[in-house]
Amino acid sequence: MKPDDMTDERDALLARVRRFAIEAHEGSGPSHDFSHVERVLAVAERIAAEEGADLFVVRAAALLHDIGRRPGERIGPDRHEEVSAEMALPFLLSLGLEGAVVERILEAILAHRHRRGREPSSPEANCLYDADKLDSLGAVGAARAWLWLGEHGRSVHYPDASWAEIDPESNATEVDSFQREWEIKLRHLKDRMRTTLGARMAGARHERMERILREIGREVAGLD
Repeated sequence: MKPDDMTDERDALLARVRRFAIEAHEGSGPSHDFSHVERVLAVAERIAAEEGADLFVVRAAALLHDIGRRPGERIGPDRHEEVSAEMALPFLLSLGLEGAVVERILEAILAHRHRRGREPSSPEANCLYDADKLDSLGAVGAARAWLWLGEHGRSVHYPDASWAEIDPESNATEVDSFQREWEIKLRHLKDRMRTTLGARMAGARHERMERILREIGREVAGLD
């Protein structure tokens, strides 16, 4: 097969992956809808180009990384990365992909979360990990934080005293807030990036999010 034919074939496969992912995201809340996937994909592609990672693997993993976030199903601990991989496996095999390619896509999906201890171990997994974290930072990250809080009946601002004594390991939505997430998670992300470009982008988005939080605090206090 000529290189151009191979590119055409991969583009066709990715189009099928996109359709599958769009269907899986139907009914998702706005903080994790398909627009999140599209942003992660765009950043992951940019990082992959700089890192020399396999673009097909990165693109497929980015499209599929959150398909396990089933709307309305929150029973027990959040293990959406495992569910996403479980859902992706038979679909990827149905595309006729080589086993080694499927394994690399699944590894990237499984390692895209930071809370559950899996460490990305491939260039492709590093690209997806950084791209997903970057969508939690900056102006978009702030917007997504409030979308998430709105989905769970929470509000714009909570003083430190309202959550300071709560176990940082608690992921309960009833104690969640943008301010708490910043302190226990978001402000640390810039130091956890796996790629050079990801770290540079995270630094800029970190400063932007910190500034947003500072301005929200001023306005809540009745200042100009």
